[in-house]
Amino acid sequence: MKWSQFFNTSIGKKLLVGATGLFLCSFVIVHLAGNFSLLKEDGGEAFNTYAAFMGHNGLIQFIAWGLKIVILIHAVIAIQLTIRNRAARPVKYAVRPGNKTSSWYSRQMAVMGSVLFIFIVIHLSQFWWAMHYGDIGKVSYGAVTEVGNLYEVVWFAFKESWIVALYVLGMVALSFHLIHGFKSACQTFGLNHPKYNGLISFIGVWFFGILIPLGFAVIPVVIYIKQI
Repeated sequence: MKWSQFFNTSIGKKLLVGATGLFLCSFVIVHLAGNFSLLKEDGGEAFNTYAAFMGHNGLIQFIAWGLKIVILIHAVIAIQLTIRNRAARPVKYAVRPGNKTSSWYSRQMAVMGSVLFIFIVIHLSQFWWAMHYGDIGKVSYGAVTEVGNLYEVVWFAFKESWIVALYVLGMVALSFHLIHGFKSACQTFGLNHPKYNGLISFIGVWFFGILIPLGFAVIPVVIYIKQI
């Protein structure tokens, strides 16, 4: 079987979703670490320097564009799998079997994934677009060359309570998505041995499902409170 044919099968698509999902898990860790510099009381120097490096380093930009492609692949294939699964079982169960066959998280993956995808599009249009194509102010820090003042753009945006609420909602969707998604990806790659299941569940729920989304959600809330 050719690779193109393999990745058109359900197993191939699940492997692609799992691989892209695990890659995105690694990205959110790096992204959160950089975003925490928004809370540093240095007039935006740490965050703007970080944003300038991420926005102009050739290797980082190559990875960033690859990341956007990965997000699209992950979303499109996940939608295809959802449609295929529903087509294979056109008649819904009269009574849902509950956790005996699937978790509540797994049954909500399509909804939470859609909410998360919409959030990512809004997030990119607000900040990524402003950084690369918007007319934002410039600042200089010592010997560092002039960089865009994305720090000011972010803080100004988080003056609005509805934007903060939108970001918190997006992180709720991310939480639900990661709780099921991380465990599911590990199972797809055969990491479902009883010896490791406890650790996988712990990492999926407490680290990716709670700690990471909570960290992202805290940032806009703190910025909003500081500006009241």
